[in-house]
Order: sequence, then structure tokens, then C-alpha cells
Amino acid sequence: MEKRFRVLRFLGLIYQILAWIVLVAGILSAIAVVVLGATAGEAPVVPGMPFVPGMNTLIGAIIGGVALLLGSIFYFVLLYAAGELIFLGLAIEQNTRETAYYLRGESTIPPPPELAG
Repeated sequence: MEKRFRVLRFLGLIYQILAWIVLVAGILSAIAVVVLGATAGEAPVVPGMPFVPGMNTLIGAIIGGVALLLGSIFYFVLLYAAGELIFLGLAIEQNTRETAYYLRGESTIPPPPELAG
């Protein structure tokens, strides 16, 4: 049986790769925020930004890093789930097609195509 819906398979894979990129970038950004916040001391992190007491300290940097980390984890889950949802639809289609062959009484069911992921 031929592989169908090649673009959907590719799109599902792209979503999953993008999810991992977002997670890694979020982790690295969270670490950078904490390190820069810890080394900045009481000076504004961004030149020209007004000084806000408590937000340019280590505690503020940790809060910002945790928020960034939680946001990146949230987007990772959304993107990865979108990719898995595409593969779920493809698997449902494949199983439905195999069931249709079986119900029609065809003697051989073609081998299923391999799903990426």
C-alpha cells in the first residue's frame, strides 16, 4: 500500500522538531536570564530601562527564569501534541483502510506504511 498524506507526515514531524527546539531554547534562555540577573546587581539589565526595586535582583531573575521555563514547557507540550495529533489522524486513517479491506473480504491486507515519530 502506498504511503498517503506525505505532507501531513512531514508537517507532524516539523511540529515535533519545532517543539524540541522551543524547549531547548527556553531552557537556555531561562538559564541566561538567571545568570544575567544575578550578575547585574542593582543596575538596570536593559540600558534606559527604569530601575524597579526587587526586579533586577537575583530573586527577580529567578522568578523571570522560572516563568520563561514554564512558558517554554507549555509551548513544547502544545507543539508536540499538535504533531502527535497529526500522527493520530494518520493512524486512524490507516486502521480504517485496513478494516475496509477486511470487511470487503479481500484475502490479503497490504502492509501498513511506517509512520514517522
